[in-house]
Amino acid sequence: MLSARGLHKRYDGADAVCGASLDIEKGEFVSIVGRSGSGKSTLLAMLGALTPPDAGELLIDGADLWRMAERRIADYRCRRIGFVFQFPSLLPNLTALDNTALPALLGHAMPAEAAYVRAADLLARVGLGERLLAYPGTMSGGEERRTVIARALVNSPQLLFADEPTSDLDQDTETDVIDLLHELQASEGFGLVLVTHNLELARRAERCYEMRDGVLAAFDLPTIAVARRPPSRVFGPAVEPAAPAPSAPAPVPLGRDLWGGVQRVLVAAAMVLGLVLGGDFVLGRYQAAQLRERSARAAVLAETALDSLRGEVASVTDLGDRHYELAIDLRNVGDGRAIYVMAPDMRAYVQVAQEWREVPISAEGRAAAKVQKIVGLETYRYRFRAQVTGYAQLLPNYMHVRFADTMLVSPSDTPKGEVFERRDNYYVYLKPSDIPDNVILERVHFPGKPPVWIPMPPH
Repeated sequence: MLSARGLHKRYDGADAVCGASLDIEKGEFVSIVGRSGSGKSTLLAMLGALTPPDAGELLIDGADLWRMAERRIADYRCRRIGFVFQFPSLLPNLTALDNTALPALLGHAMPAEAAYVRAADLLARVGLGERLLAYPGTMSGGEERRTVIARALVNSPQLLFADEPTSDLDQDTETDVIDLLHELQASEGFGLVLVTHNLELARRAERCYEMRDGVLAAFDLPTIAVARRPPSRVFGPAVEPAAPAPSAPAPVPLGRDLWGGVQRVLVAAAMVLGLVLGGDFVLGRYQAAQLRERSARAAVLAETALDSLRGEVASVTDLGDRHYELAIDLRNVGDGRAIYVMAPDMRAYVQVAQEWREVPISAEGRAAAKVQKIVGLETYRYRFRAQVTGYAQLLPNYMHVRFADTMLVSPSDTPKGEVFERRDNYYVYLKPSDIPDNVILERVHFPGKPPVWIPMPPH
């Protein structure tokens, strides 16, 4: 199902992974052990399509993943794999149910109602059926980790990658979580790759590998005595003191009370069945109504975020030495109600050949605030440095620059589960501050002084 061949990755001139090769079959359980810094997480990130290798290939059903278009790689990440990271990484302002359904909603893997039904079923299977509406801040470490496992499985992936999923848990909770992963693997049929430092957990896998200084090799775990957990309940003494023998009862004919007992059992069973069916019907109607209401609110919020909020580049100012200030205008063009924007993340890229190279950018003033209220027009400022050589010159002597902004939009400053992720891309031609105007004017005839920036339509 997945075949890695000679994967290699370097960071800052040092080898993190050296020529790693690994085959994973459908439904197989593989563990990888090794010291901290040995390259385990880097290898898992390459296998999970989170970071590209510097050399080697990753074959999915015989095709090299990293030669595919970015859209197909994203689809592989969304629909064919699940990832349990070292820390829970749950969104704190979403309930356990919303966190679990989120990958299916963002990836359009299924209709919203089906996504919430699948999420509720998974949470019930991991023991959180009564904690669907709990927020991460009110959950224990074990409950958060169970929620993360449910979230990783919501799209029914073929492969699940778990990177030290129990490193911050106590021993009993750690064992419970691994037991749960093993049980879910048996019922869902996904392949499991577990990175762990715990040899006792690693030995549960069908195959084990060791990472040592970036080199992956098959590893035979030594035979060790495994300590058993003590029983969770204290039972009574094994031997009871002797009691006087009771007198023998009078003989009872076989089957004398059989029919009366059967009647009582049938009546009780019918009552229980009626209660179960009635409760299930009422609960189903309630859940369906809740899902319809939630879907309607999500649709309204998406329309607000996409149609009522307009963004554009207001200006780019040359500060000298390839340093610039970017001003972005966000305008609320809706019906006058405030729109709240949370956690904006602006990134800047310069085109070099056929790829985008990221350059450093930082928020200034209001743009650094966590929650921003937008009623009319608001301007946000960022500073960035475009010190890039070999940049593509679609317009002679000008850099082709893309600003990518990701923000969470909500109808209130304290969202109760309703948020929408909006992404914007702004494109400009940018004049390098170290190229004289007369050099630019030799190749591009502007009516006056060459502009610092020229806006481009989205493309």
